[in-house]
Amino acid sequence: MTTEKPEEAMTFGELLALIAEQQRRLTVLENAFASLTFCLDDRASQLLVHNLSLEAQNQNHDAQLQQHFTRLAEEIQKRNGPLPADPHA
Repeated sequence: MTTEKPEEAMTFGELLALIAEQQRRLTVLENAFASLTFCLDDRASQLLVHNLSLEAQNQNHDAQLQQHFTRLAEEIQKRNGPLPADPHA
């Protein structure tokens, strides 16, 4: 089966090959995203962590997706060090 002809039946082997290809593509995207976080200044990094944390609390997402957002926010925060205290608080 190809994506050009979705009406065709897919064999189990083709399904496994498609899943493996999608996993490779996802790995590339995860690595690219992780590398981009090193390009952010402190403020942009803080905003990214904050936004990911909000997504982790979004009730429109299932529990597993919320957990993935939480882990990503924690990983980025770990790389960039702790968030400084808000001087305006």
